[in-house]
Amino acid sequence: MKKTILSFLFIFWTLSSFAQLSMPGSPASKYIKQLPAVQAFRLTPPKVLPERPVQRTDQPVPLQAGYTLSAPDSILNQGIWSKTPNGTYVWRMAVRLSGARALNLYFKDFELSPGDKLFIYSPDQKQMLGAFTDQNNGTFFSTGMILGSELIMELNTQNHYKILPFKLINVGNITNTGYKSTAAYGDAGSCEVPVNCPEGNNYQKEKRGVARILLKDGIYLYWCTGSLINDTKNDQTPYFLTANHCGSTSTGSDYAKWIFYFNFESPNCTRPATQPSFQSLTGSKLLASAVDNTSLGSDFKLLLLSNNVPSTYNPYYNGWNVSGTGSSQGVTIHHPEGDIKMISTYTTALVPVNYSSSTPNADGLFWQVHWTQTTDGHGVTEPGSSGSPLFNSQGLIIGTLTGGGAACTSPNEPDFYGRFSKSWDQNGTDSTRQLKYWLDPSGTSITQMPGYDPNIQDVLAYFSSNIQTVPIGGSVQFVDLSTGPVASYHWVFEGGTPSSSTQKDPPPVEYKTSGNYSVSLTVTGGINGQQTTTLNNYISVKPVLYPNPVTDGKIHLLLGTYNQNDISIQVYNMLGQKVNIFSPQFTSNGVDFEIPNDQNGLYVVRLTDKNTTHLYKVMNLHK
Repeated sequence: MKKTILSFLFIFWTLSSFAQLSMPGSPASKYIKQLPAVQAFRLTPPKVLPERPVQRTDQPVPLQAGYTLSAPDSILNQGIWSKTPNGTYVWRMAVRLSGARALNLYFKDFELSPGDKLFIYSPDQKQMLGAFTDQNNGTFFSTGMILGSELIMELNTQNHYKILPFKLINVGNITNTGYKSTAAYGDAGSCEVPVNCPEGNNYQKEKRGVARILLKDGIYLYWCTGSLINDTKNDQTPYFLTANHCGSTSTGSDYAKWIFYFNFESPNCTRPATQPSFQSLTGSKLLASAVDNTSLGSDFKLLLLSNNVPSTYNPYYNGWNVSGTGSSQGVTIHHPEGDIKMISTYTTALVPVNYSSSTPNADGLFWQVHWTQTTDGHGVTEPGSSGSPLFNSQGLIIGTLTGGGAACTSPNEPDFYGRFSKSWDQNGTDSTRQLKYWLDPSGTSITQMPGYDPNIQDVLAYFSSNIQTVPIGGSVQFVDLSTGPVASYHWVFEGGTPSSSTQKDPPPVEYKTSGNYSVSLTVTGGINGQQTTTLNNYISVKPVLYPNPVTDGKIHLLLGTYNQNDISIQVYNMLGQKVNIFSPQFTSNGVDFEIPNDQNGLYVVRLTDKNTTHLYKVMNLHK
């Protein structure tokens, strides 16, 4: 939502620069030079673009990347057919848009036959997309960029189609490519820190889930950032989290044309002189989002990608924390100005606020973040960073970027991230207004979920539970969240019944004695053979006081299993004065006592069991 300066470039990409979901191969024209030349179909850019949808001036907007032109219905009729000596039919067509920095294409009814291969390339073939095959078939299909004002489409097939198996509906004119023509690579500010600098050493898994987005909203194209995100099933469902203001008025057909760029980063801590490699996927579906108003919603958007992310992309599904607890340090990973992946660091505690406010508010929808100078720069966020994940010190997502004032020219200004805990279930109870419905489909009610690495060969023991504080006699449902090729499980529940289990998801565990208890899970399998995670004092079991309020002064404390000699009870009024209690009677599972029933008001009951103290506020309402 910050100002952007458009810069111009023309650099050459190698054939191996990047890949969409495609098959290896080269077009027939690369090897058969006697094919006839193609004439370019010339598109004319509009003198005036239609106005964008009206947006409130106080609401964030993403970085505009360009716009799309409608392709004439007959445009593909301009292509020419040829036949190679080996019997392959070759259809080719060129498209030219005068003055364009880069072009991309949007297809409809993309239905290639098995064996068909479609390539998109620059006239000199130094930039190459494809081969696209029947694995790309669908109602819509979009391609990445070809730098320059002209590109060529080439279909290699065994069929001489009378009607081509796709329709070209839009040509994208990408006016802000994210690349400069100067020696300094990319449009990102000079203060930004590439993700593979030492600042990113502790976030090498998390970065693999972050991707750049070329999104379509009507005729307009924008750059944003987002992340793959895990769910409680650890099942690689390709959920993708970004900001709602990224495509706030996009339609279903627009989302189907969004392009997601993975692994677009420098291999080291420098900014490369030529474009680094990356992989991309096309298409998504909107599942849930906040309302389009930062005073009413936390500016989140959850998408389902149209394709599973191939293992060759080395994806990572980032974990999350929904507790609402802030963090004193962490990072964001993002694509500022649509450039390569960068990392920015914070080392001061996050503050809950309302959007663009400096006043702390425990119930605020946003985190206020101040970025820190590090060894390799003073990373901030810029246009194009919108939707990027905010990670806590454990590498878990706790927010998504909406906007702010931070920039290389003002690095100490704050940024604002929609709080994950608010996006979870505070934007509405409908499934289209919350993350909880999608990311916790089994209703585990856990507050923290680790990331998932589908390529991991080791086993990692991890678990959570529906509650961590339980009354005497209460039960806890534990949920296995382990990753890797797990062969067996062994749970140990200190103080619980049962005390152990070998099931993946054990039965409910009952706690009959007050105290704090540890839980341990050991899993076997994988390369490392065995791994154990123990959470000390994970379950807190507390006595139960009832009734409350009281009308006759009689109170019962449920203690479960206990030793009478360890129990001490005192009662105080609101002046801090100790009140005498009457007739304390110890029973098999607790103690009964009375407070003066003719003295209405608020009392504090202090229960000490060994070295543990519990305080209860009791309202006495004498009738």
